[in-house]
Amino acid sequence: MPRKKLPVEKEIEFKDPYHQKNLKFKIVPLENLTVIRHQRKPSSYHIKHLSSSIERIGFIVPIIVVEDGEGNYTIVDGQHRYLAAKELGIRELPVIVVPKELAQLMMNFNIEKELNIREKAYVALNIYQQYLETQPEMLESDPVLMDSIEQAYYITLGIGYEKQEKLTGGTFESILKKCDFFLDEKLTDAFEIRQKRADKIIEANNLVKEIAQKLKETGKWHPYVYQQIISWANPYKRKRLPTDFDELWQTIIENLQKAVENPEEILKETLEEF
Repeated sequence: MPRKKLPVEKEIEFKDPYHQKNLKFKIVPLENLTVIRHQRKPSSYHIKHLSSSIERIGFIVPIIVVEDGEGNYTIVDGQHRYLAAKELGIRELPVIVVPKELAQLMMNFNIEKELNIREKAYVALNIYQQYLETQPEMLESDPVLMDSIEQAYYITLGIGYEKQEKLTGGTFESILKKCDFFLDEKLTDAFEIRQKRADKIIEANNLVKEIAQKLKETGKWHPYVYQQIISWANPYKRKRLPTDFDELWQTIIENLQKAVENPEEILKETLEEF
């Protein structure tokens, strides 16, 4: 017996139990759904896992979408479920339609799995670039943009990852937290500053890898060698107050350049902090 389908035009209206926002439940055709531009890159492993789960128990978790008013829907949460359904040949999906004003606030919301720093940087950069294209005169420190991006340094790292895929961004996070903040500059100017900042991080990253390789060749490599190299090169590791980005990274790069010539100097530091 063929399964009964809920007509596309039917919908159920309800309110969320906390903020009382108006929401809608619908069943919509797969071809009317698109993934929001600034989602993280999909994981093929996760899609395969979800496909297997859907085959066993069905598609029971609705996708969160916003509606354009013309029958098309943009997915703000659930791209992996959508892609798994697409692979399985499912033609209609259950969705919850949320107000457009909630879309920006949900950019970093994801119930499928926690984002790693690379994924957070990717999402942050894509959100940033959308604002850059549509509102280039907006200040980077505008509360609207700041509410959409968790940390300013994710934007810098996102640029860095685009330029160098194997950037070890997480290794530098503790330093970036102290020096890379939202700028009181127009987005057009702020983006240029962030590109230069990304270049400095990439330069430091390449030097750290070169030093680590030299230590490995001498048989003195260990699992925390990257952190030890960066800690050695960071002149302000015990300074808690915010510090100037360019000043800090220039000093780090100069220290790393010295260490390339004598990498074993780094090993004189204790490993206790690691």
